[in-house]
Amino acid sequence: MMRYLREHTDLNVAETDEEVLRANNGQWPEDEYKNTVLIPQTTNEIITRDSVIYLMKDIPKELLLKARANGFRVVVLRLKLEQLNERNTKRMKEEGYDSAERWFEGQLDYLHELEKDGLIDMSIDGNIPAAEIADNVIYIAESYRTA
Repeated sequence: MMRYLREHTDLNVAETDEEVLRANNGQWPEDEYKNTVLIPQTTNEIITRDSVIYLMKDIPKELLLKARANGFRVVVLRLKLEQLNERNTKRMKEEGYDSAERWFEGQLDYLHELEKDGLIDMSIDGNIPAAEIADNVIYIAESYRTA
């Protein structure tokens, strides 16, 4: 998604893993350091920017509330557990990533909690092709630019 948006638009796009790597001098950190130091640090920096699309899979609720207070809108890509596992397998095979499967159920539970709390502004169907997902993101971003 990030690559597609950067290649096909002039939108300012930030992505969690990329920002964490940048903040940690290109090295992937241990989970605790990532979650307690780098995620808050990079997220706090990103949510002060104007007109940025921040691709993040598990923003802590307090940072989500802060982002919303700064004018961010929360758009969720809706995927089922089976779809997440399929994408995970593909990403491992094609891009050499480690499996992220152990986190999926917790992430889906967290999204349900955010939805229940009214913190999700809109969602995009994750079953449609990536180009269509990107088109939806572009449309949403452009509609907020002109609002």
